[in-house]
Amino acid sequence: MTATRNRGARAVIDASGAALACALDAGVFLVKPNLRELTELQGQPLEDRAAAIAACRELVRTGKAEIVALTLAEQGAIAVTSNGIWSVAAPSIQPVSTVGAGDSFLGAMLWRLVCGDEIPQALRHGVAAGSASLLAPGTSLCRAEDIARLLPLTTAETVSP
Repeated sequence: MTATRNRGARAVIDASGAALACALDAGVFLVKPNLRELTELQGQPLEDRAAAIAACRELVRTGKAEIVALTLAEQGAIAVTSNGIWSVAAPSIQPVSTVGAGDSFLGAMLWRLVCGDEIPQALRHGVAAGSASLLAPGTSLCRAEDIARLLPLTTAETVSP
């Protein structure tokens, strides 16, 4: 991570277990855990949404990540930064496969951040892409037309700390 920072790059992590803990100890720009990965990282159950948000806020507060994008499967996702907390509910769909949902979420969210979107808009795209990937059979990732169709069904809401 130090070499990455020394070159002016920002690290984005989608990992679990020891790799996730090690990356966070070095500090990253964005981390995308799912609820299971965050629970394992905390070493204790996260009993409810408030506990999950508190765990994300702690990662930001301690400098382990600038952005925590917590994916919550059919419940959508939450993004936490030092400037705010946002939630996007997942659109209601009939999943065909769950393969690649997290990868599609992260790819779309990063794409929108690079394009200059603010966190809430990038989070909406991530949720739409993750949901779109559930419509694709087998190991196929999301399709642009599915993202475009699902995006209007998403809304970013500010979460009170």
